[in-house]
Amino acid sequence: MIERARGLSAQDRVARVQEIRLIALAALSGHAEDFEAWKYYAELKNLKPKRPGIPFLEARIATCVVGRIRPATAMRTMQKLRNLRARGGQRREFDKFEALIKDHIGEGGVTNHGFGKASFADRDHGALWGRIGSHIETLGKAGYQVFLNSGTLLGVVRDGRLIDHDDDIDLAVVLKSGSAVAAAGEWKALRSDLQGMGVFDAENVTNPAIYKLKPEDGCEIDLFPAWIEEGRVFVYPHTFGELAEDDVLPLATCGVSGRPIPAAAEKMLALNYGEDWRQPDPYFKFPWRSARQRFQTFLEAIQ
Repeated sequence: MIERARGLSAQDRVARVQEIRLIALAALSGHAEDFEAWKYYAELKNLKPKRPGIPFLEARIATCVVGRIRPATAMRTMQKLRNLRARGGQRREFDKFEALIKDHIGEGGVTNHGFGKASFADRDHGALWGRIGSHIETLGKAGYQVFLNSGTLLGVVRDGRLIDHDDDIDLAVVLKSGSAVAAAGEWKALRSDLQGMGVFDAENVTNPAIYKLKPEDGCEIDLFPAWIEEGRVFVYPHTFGELAEDDVLPLATCGVSGRPIPAAAEKMLALNYGEDWRQPDPYFKFPWRSARQRFQTFLEAIQ
């Protein structure tokens, strides 16, 4: 299959992408039992042009959705498709394609974590805040300050509630160290401490820079490291010294959840999501590559 893709002419590669797109779209609209998603996904990977156009993007998205594979890739590609359609004055065409995707997936839609999973639109927020509070209090007893972070912070500040299409909770813990290397050492030690507290979800940790706390009612809880260095704030992966200590500490109390948030939450959200953070964007994709470069010292020290 891979060798076949490599041996095709440019014209035949375009034609093959179109063919896979039609097959995937047909599967979206009908029966998909025999759809070989991983095969088509691998073939598309080897057919990918330098500047992917609409047929390739739609083929990749449809393949991921029908096969229930690579949800984060599907979300990222949807963003690219939306932007490309918008530049061409074809937003209506994107809306039609998006509707087809949503109709196929059904309730729950697609998130970075999966397809058709229960989102916050389906949950009792009050009960969830109570359970999350127990994790925050457990860390507090160990001397750590914890605040609502990233998408969770965005929801309570912008929407006055958890974001409907989101499905996990983001927290940040303020480490006591004053440098990236020292913070890395403390972060590594915290893993054992969390295990001792009985709140660490070791089975689901895939990124050593982001810990998983015990889920609540099936809701994943991500814990991110933060530290203060010479009066400047660092929160992996979005804040790299742009905020002053008093922009975060002392922590304020969220009027929606009753949980801690940064003192200047809006400043942090602008760093995390850009100046247009007030405009909802279900296909927002964080620039992880540049973040990893900025936090290289910390990331290398936790290995």
